[in-house]
Amino acid sequence: MSDRKTVVVVGGGMAGLAAAVEASRIGAKVVVIEGQKTTGGNSAKATSGINGCQTKAQNVLKIHDSHDLFFGDTLKAGHRENDVDLVDVLVHNAANAIQFLDDLGMDLSEVSIGGGHSVPRTHAFPMPPDGKLKPFGATVMRTVFTKLQSTESDSIPNVEFIFETKVISLITSDDNSNRVTGVRTKSSSHDEIREIRADAVILATGGFCSDHDPETSLLKKYAGENIKYPTTNGPFADGSGMKMAEKVGAQLVDMDKIQIHPTGFIDPNNPKASTKFLAAEALRGSGGILLNEKGQRFANELGLRDYLTSEILKHCALNETTGTHTAYLILNQEAVDKFSRPAFEFYWKIKKFFNVADNMNQLAQMLSISLETLRKTISDYNNAKIAVSDPFGKKVFPVSFKPGEKLYVGSITPVLHYSMGGVKINGRAQVLRKSDSKTPIEGLYAAGEVAGGIHGGNRLSGNSYLDCVVFGRIAGINAATVEQV
Repeated sequence: MSDRKTVVVVGGGMAGLAAAVEASRIGAKVVVIEGQKTTGGNSAKATSGINGCQTKAQNVLKIHDSHDLFFGDTLKAGHRENDVDLVDVLVHNAANAIQFLDDLGMDLSEVSIGGGHSVPRTHAFPMPPDGKLKPFGATVMRTVFTKLQSTESDSIPNVEFIFETKVISLITSDDNSNRVTGVRTKSSSHDEIREIRADAVILATGGFCSDHDPETSLLKKYAGENIKYPTTNGPFADGSGMKMAEKVGAQLVDMDKIQIHPTGFIDPNNPKASTKFLAAEALRGSGGILLNEKGQRFANELGLRDYLTSEILKHCALNETTGTHTAYLILNQEAVDKFSRPAFEFYWKIKKFFNVADNMNQLAQMLSISLETLRKTISDYNNAKIAVSDPFGKKVFPVSFKPGEKLYVGSITPVLHYSMGGVKINGRAQVLRKSDSKTPIEGLYAAGEVAGGIHGGNRLSGNSYLDCVVFGRIAGINAATVEQV
């Protein structure tokens, strides 16, 4: 077709693949450029799931949710610094995002509650009959990538993927419009600069929580006090999309807002590692509790991430080995089963993040804490679940702890996890100009962590994947269909 558009998607994470699906379905020629050997990025690392609101799964489980409730939870998590127009788009497209993944062959009928949520709305895979739960992010990414590669699908025509190639700059028109007309790329296998022309470019390059470039680090420029923390991000979270967009006149927003996730695993075999494995929110959502070095609880384990991080920094001592504030994550058998025993065994038996104690006495010895203090901590927790109000404000108690049962313990510390800031976009995922924040840069779209404003001062758990799907789809549709203005 003569008017068929070419859409270049920069980045092969969830936002990029969602954009590719929708642009391809409309009929655009889609080229996805990925710097790594395969798709995934930080999206493949996701563990807890994706938020939905008023979904089929919630209806089946009789979970009463509403757009207003979800909107309010998102704003509360973001300290009401969010772009409310973008939040409105996010929550009203949440059910469709779950359906989008369902249509691609994913059953996300397991619904749990995460920190900061008023009701359960985080969707994930149910336990399969064989009891081997697949990792959420990696499974979603593999499923979508397989669909995009399939030559048998009528709904998603084949999409071209270019791997191990970095986009080094955006190409703009020579006229005064400064319209984006393509990208310049450099392959890891040779030094030749290649130009790829396009009708539209979608940035889906992720955030900057691993940007330690000595000259251009966004982390150092905007949030230098956070450089001391280890990160959960891969080296690809280097802020490249934001840097390229800024060079063609894009506005950046909320760049100083970095989410420090409260729970990154300290690997006993490499405790000083600068990159940590995320201790999934669902471990606490399933009943895990946090103790300090004295054997005391110090916070609501299901509180917002910034709150919980702050409490760890206040109440947990610096670990002499790691130089970071360290807490203990404790689960019993019931919590492990709620989380999924096969998934837990990945953390325990494969990654070696957990040790097991046969009983409370052995746990106290293992952690060099007072048995009397530990017993009181557990007793107080059980009492709060039954009748007495919790001093830390916890209202959901997934499990009770029983005498003589096995207990699992891992060490955790706060970690750099997510950059709320990024390029400013509108509800159509168009990147907006610095010179006029209402006017889009023609031909340039952004989705996922590269875009700022949606999450405000702090992101609600489960909203990252939702952001990627919602705005990735919007970017793909508009890049392939909307005439530039």
